[in-house]
Amino acid sequence: MGLFRRSKKKKEALTDQDPVLRWMTVDEALAYSSGDTSVLEKAVGKIAYEYKIMARELSEKQEEIKQDYTLDTELLGDVKRFEMLPEKTRASIVDSARLIMNLGDERTRFQNKERKISGEQKRSMAQYDALLPEKLEEIRQKEEYLMLVEEDMRKLEGEKGIIAYERERAVEKRRFLGKFSAFVAAAALLIFILLLVLMKNGNDKLMPAFFVTGVAVIGFALYYFLTMRECAMVIHKCDISNNRALQLLNKVKIKYVNTSGTLQYMYEKYHVKGYSELKNTWEEYVHEKESEKMYASNTRLLAGYEQTLLDELHHAGFVHPQSLVSEPEILFNRAEMQRYKQSLEESRERLRAMLDDGMKQALELKKEVEDAKNRYPGCSKLFDSVYE
Repeated sequence: MGLFRRSKKKKEALTDQDPVLRWMTVDEALAYSSGDTSVLEKAVGKIAYEYKIMARELSEKQEEIKQDYTLDTELLGDVKRFEMLPEKTRASIVDSARLIMNLGDERTRFQNKERKISGEQKRSMAQYDALLPEKLEEIRQKEEYLMLVEEDMRKLEGEKGIIAYERERAVEKRRFLGKFSAFVAAAALLIFILLLVLMKNGNDKLMPAFFVTGVAVIGFALYYFLTMRECAMVIHKCDISNNRALQLLNKVKIKYVNTSGTLQYMYEKYHVKGYSELKNTWEEYVHEKESEKMYASNTRLLAGYEQTLLDELHHAGFVHPQSLVSEPEILFNRAEMQRYKQSLEESRERLRAMLDDGMKQALELKKEVEDAKNRYPGCSKLFDSVYE
């Protein structure tokens, strides 16, 4: 019975909800539960490093969203600046925009080519022209990474299933052996009583049978205790492995949520549904841009009016005049101007919500770090490096 009490105490120690166990191997967890604290700092260091990675990724994401938010704000500022221009200045800008638009229409008719990307997609490509080649590779890598994370999740789910199956087998074996041992004990007791009664009545020839029965009982008892011990060890190991698999699965799920969230943000940002569409859109945009440049180079008049409009917008204090030069219709078409403003306002509201959500995540992460410092005061220096 002492064997089972010791096994139960070890199990309770190892299945404690101490989060540091998730960062330990099974052997380290066993050593830690036995009182060896030398593995604690190593495990806590892993926790602190993971927090540092999460904090850095969150900060980088926030910075990127802030830049986009600033860009939308400046573009909206250019729209308001245009609306507040003196009538004469605005009329000159509108005339230049109309001429540019007319020349552009002529060029489009000459090309006789159907547009394959939407206006929003083209505007996105124009705004992030310098970043998109790098972003394309980043999105491709993130999609591949997401597939690996999904594969890891499937493997961990499978591992949990195997562990649960092995544990259930051990539990069932122990339960069956317990019932069977009770039957064997009862049968052995009856046989001993019967043999003793017969031997008491003078049947000494039954003495060998008495000893054989005793040896059989001892053998079964030895088998019983060894098997029960083996089952307890299997259950014990399965509990540790299941806890580790569960913690790893939770970690992988967090990575899945973060990666899928980042990808979703990028998809919305570029108005696409995935890497393939973005790649095709980017290639089409580059092709259109190259065609436009080619025809613009053959049309000095168009280039001259574009430069004139750009100079006028610069002189009027526009922050991003090139965005308006690339879509001159915005400057003289009220409906197009309204659509442009609405798109920017919706984008800015969405980015504002993302910034607020990021701040909440940062506060939650900071609280987790503080909780971890309080939980492991001896390793507080490791957590101090999270925000360095």
